[in-house]
Amino acid sequence: VATTITIKVKAGAEGRLFGSVTAADVAAAIKDQANIELDRRKLNVEHIKATGTHQVTAKLHHDVEFPITLEVVGK
Repeated sequence: VATTITIKVKAGAEGRLFGSVTAADVAAAIKDQANIELDRRKLNVEHIKATGTHQVTAKLHHDVEFPITLEVVGK
């Protein structure tokens, strides 16, 4: 079952974030929403500085990696 992880952050009127979403933020959201504990160092999170849908990659082993879909929304 594909799941989208939602992260709520403070954002301006045009969807620009006050700061950025970090690997630690993503790991915490996955733990809260999917009850899966991932090490933040295993997550490849590019600088997410806007609301919307983003893809990050979790690399568990040199042969095992998978995409994670994030929905970043303003609060």
